[in-house]
Amino acid sequence: MRCGKQQLSEVGLAELSLRRIASSVGVSQVAPKHHFGNKEGLLAAIAASGFRDLTEFRFARLRPSMSAEQRLRSLLSNYVAFATLHPTLFHLMFSPQFRSTQVHAELDDAASQCYHTLVRAASDYLAAQGKADEANAFSIARVAWMCMHGVATLTVDYRINPLGAPKVTSEQLASQTLDVIFAGIRGLNGIQP
Repeated sequence: MRCGKQQLSEVGLAELSLRRIASSVGVSQVAPKHHFGNKEGLLAAIAASGFRDLTEFRFARLRPSMSAEQRLRSLLSNYVAFATLHPTLFHLMFSPQFRSTQVHAELDDAASQCYHTLVRAASDYLAAQGKADEANAFSIARVAWMCMHGVATLTVDYRINPLGAPKVTSEQLASQTLDVIFAGIRGLNGIQP
């Protein structure tokens, strides 16, 4: 799997093959098929590993001294940072070929755990503001994630500067998006800045 992640980064998804991976790690050509079933099974395992990497990447940037808002901001901004550092893996993690939840349980579990770290941070933020509401935490996490996923995808695809718009860096765009997200959260929940 580690070799598959490396080759994904080096040659891209289209050129990734079980045969090349088997040759690189010095095993027979049937060994990857025996373990993963087929190429899609290997890709799903790599994508699941990507979600675990993303979770670890985001947690590694948290500090005990951070406020609940700083933790939530960090988790969101580091989502974009991870995508920028691992664009091919990021695209694979959200590949439309993995829509069937029954087939790739490991991938679904890793993605769910990654998302729930954001839900917990949103819940902690609301609680710190005296507005604890589990259903609202899920809504905040979903909308905030969707906004940052858009920033991440546009950044990775080099599409953050539409023709005629003032130029921004991905960091500036992420920061502006976070400001809008938190203004919305505060406004909808009666939280003073």
